[in-house]
Amino acid sequence: MFRVPRSLILGLLIALCSLLLATVVVAQDAVELNVIGFVVPLEEQGTPLDQAYQKFIADFEAAHPGVTVNALETPPEFDTQLLVDLAAGTAPDIWNQDASTLARLVDSGYVLDMNECVALVPELNLDRFFPSVLAIHQREEGGPIYGLPNDFTPMVIYYNTKAFERAGVEPPTAGWTWEEFRETAQKLTLDANGNNATSPDFDPENVVQWGFRVRRFAFEWLYRVWQNGSDVISPDGTTASGYLDSPESIEAITWLRDLVTEAKAAPPPTTLDQRIQQLGFLDRFLKGDFAMFDRGHWELVGLRANANFEDGVFKVIGQPQNADRATVLYESGFVIRADIPEAKKLAACQFVEAATNRGYQDTKVLTGIAISGNEEAAAAAIEQSADPEIEQAFFDEVEFGRAPYGSVYSNWPTIEGLLDSMMERILAGGEVEAEVAVAVEEINRELSK
Repeated sequence: MFRVPRSLILGLLIALCSLLLATVVVAQDAVELNVIGFVVPLEEQGTPLDQAYQKFIADFEAAHPGVTVNALETPPEFDTQLLVDLAAGTAPDIWNQDASTLARLVDSGYVLDMNECVALVPELNLDRFFPSVLAIHQREEGGPIYGLPNDFTPMVIYYNTKAFERAGVEPPTAGWTWEEFRETAQKLTLDANGNNATSPDFDPENVVQWGFRVRRFAFEWLYRVWQNGSDVISPDGTTASGYLDSPESIEAITWLRDLVTEAKAAPPPTTLDQRIQQLGFLDRFLKGDFAMFDRGHWELVGLRANANFEDGVFKVIGQPQNADRATVLYESGFVIRADIPEAKKLAACQFVEAATNRGYQDTKVLTGIAISGNEEAAAAAIEQSADPEIEQAFFDEVEFGRAPYGSVYSNWPTIEGLLDSMMERILAGGEVEAEVAVAVEEINRELSK
């Protein structure tokens, strides 16, 4: 398939940025906007992404005489420092906020309702965004909008095509079930004699290819509970009782554990650690030592930069389903500080409008880290991407995505840590119901604070 050279793509994107931003030149009072999210690390200076950032800001300033954009580096420990700066009134005017910690900023009153920007900037059309991604920034339909989408990713299943060929297993198709997933993972798990995990002759002590990777981290398994029609805490965020310990949640957690303990399709934690001590996991995956794992769009960058990468060595597929088909959307969006001076508000809203429009959003294809939050830009990027089939698979999964709980519950980072610890104990041999009961008590204690 023909691939458009990256240099040509960059040229087209920069030209498009210039065209879109140059269509309207608005004279306004002199203001300075302090913005975080448009400076690359030192080692990436001069790259196409760096050039696109600089061109975008220059064109924005040209289209808005009197507005100066100060692009600031992202400070170390940004989330922690941001809370300090917001409380002190010294925060940037605009920044790119990870939705996984958005709720605590919203609950503290630090984020501007973007409905104010919609009123100030008529061209800021909310129809440009994926509805499910825009919803991450809203607590209720028709209510305040705390930021606007920049980019995101659903969590999908990566699979090694050679591992499937080696095991004689057909690649999965969208809409596959938990039962199909488990059977596929078992058939992909091979011992040194070529027996898979469904064979009576299978030797679990001498595995050379694992079907799947299971880890303790809740961001990689929370949606399994959703897929079984349940949840981990109540919608109002007051209790885990009746949710994390519901029969459906217990079944989902047990199903995941059993991929390790019963199906023998995924290595226990100690074995996983041993396997990746000398070669990292991505090396092992590309070599076919692991056939499948959960991850987001960002993993494409590391995989394609790996020395073991070759075209076609991996693909992606949507999550398996049981009672429901569900995944999580990890997202970041542009937010404006709630106490921004009135003299700056119009310029800040214009900047966010430009940054979420096609001109800037079309540059997402340069890095491949995430999918554009602008639906038209995301669709256009499919054919421009390194692998349109992979990009289409991500695109198709968006409709089944749900908001990350860090955008809903301000204490989610602590709760997530408790869920991580719970799963660690379960994968180490702890009894599911007993460990879930401990976690429910711990989470309820946190929710009552």
